Amino acid sequence: MKKSNEASCHNRVSQQGIKVQLEIIKTEARGWGVRSLNSIPSGSFICAYAGELLEEKEAERRTSNDEYLFDIGNKYSDGSLWGGLSNVMPDAPSSSCGVVEDGGFTIDAVEYGNVGRFVNHSCSPNLYAQNVLYDHEDKRMPHIMLFAAENIPPLQELTYHYNYVIDQVYDSSSNIKKKSCFCGSSECTGRLY
Repeated sequence: MKKSNEASCHNRVSQQGIKVQLEIIKTEARGWGVRSLNSIPSGSFICAYAGELLEEKEAERRTSNDEYLFDIGNKYSDGSLWGGLSNVMPDAPSSSCGVVEDGGFTIDAVEYGNVGRFVNHSCSPNLYAQNVLYDHEDKRMPHIMLFAAENIPPLQELTYHYNYVIDQVYDSSSNIKKKSCFCGSSECTGRLY
């Protein structure tokens, strides 16, 4: 097997750190946000979504403060995980991973996190989230990496689709939770969940 040059390998861009200048900004209607001072080419690595790794039961206990929870999920044959990837990589396989039966994990960035926790939702996002494995082979615990889904001009807010399903998010009393969306997109559904 041929060993790759880690510095130039395109499959390792997320392991080489942030290469664009990111700025945390205060938005008018959505709290904090992130933008870049540079132009960003489509497909570029932006940042990881980092935080505390929680098992399913602990994540369920923390649903009252879900502002920074990122559900990694556990059904890898689910086509929704490949949603934004087909725009950037049209030849990407739609089912290259098997189904994992065990419970899933969630990343909680409330207390421990990085710039990724400030990237807002949009119904018309310019980023996509990608599961990446590089330091272990457990598909239940991938690193979540954000990549540019299109060419992004300087100072444009960076956003990705949070992939909530309306009327499918519940509070600890099993009541349906509702949260309005303020992304301002012409394709806005009006609700995150």
